[in-house]
Amino acid sequence: MYLNRAFKYGDGLFETIRVRNGEVLFLESHFTRLSRGLTILHMQDSKKPLSIEKFQEILQDFLSKQSDANLRIRITFFRQGDGLYTPKESSYAYYIESSTLESPSFALNEKGLYLGRCSAVQLPIDQLSNLKTTSALPYVLAALEKKEKGWEDCFILNSAGAIAESIAANVFLCKGKQVFTPALNQGCIAGVMRQNVLELIQELDLEPCEGVVLWEDVQQADEIWLSNAIRGIQWVKQVVGCSTLFENSKAKQVINRLNQRIKPKY
Repeated sequence: MYLNRAFKYGDGLFETIRVRNGEVLFLESHFTRLSRGLTILHMQDSKKPLSIEKFQEILQDFLSKQSDANLRIRITFFRQGDGLYTPKESSYAYYIESSTLESPSFALNEKGLYLGRCSAVQLPIDQLSNLKTTSALPYVLAALEKKEKGWEDCFILNSAGAIAESIAANVFLCKGKQVFTPALNQGCIAGVMRQNVLELIQELDLEPCEGVVLWEDVQQADEIWLSNAIRGIQWVKQVVGCSTLFENSKAKQVINRLNQRIKPKY
């Protein structure tokens, strides 16, 4: 533990991955984000970076030792070696943990979520914003506010006052045939499920709109969705400060398309 820089300095990255019937979902997308993060943090040899083949081997070796076929796994990469803020090494080590999922498929929540708006913290906009780093204090503070106020999740704003994301998900607002989501330059995580949803809504002849999303846009939405790699999408029924009760008809279409996407192709 003494040399674990993720513990001491938050010097690490992680990926949370869904496994369906023993198969790692969206492997390439998880690898792409992880590899980019390792490069930004100078945590791998530029002449011999982590390959997708090696990443897959690491995951499959872990899965071969598990008794359950449907899992949520978290793999954390952290910098090895000592040093204070200035690292002495650029190599990484990793740690994998897992928990069992009840179903192999994504399921839309029956009861819509109740969301608030976080006032405890705002997210910065910089080169780290899109990465899943082990420095998670903004999300911890948002989750504590959520718990205190009785919400089920909350919108987190960026340093410019626009909506960035929720505690553990990207945000989508559906208005008519347009679906709005904060762009990657708005301080949100580059979500693996976010990218899938952007592709799926086009298959449904909806128009994806990436950009600045304001609180006024929330109030005018027909539907609000939260997306992440474990849950797929979840729909929101009510938001603090809004009189509207939001719908979920398009959310149902998206989750159906998502489950079709992950079916094995024989």
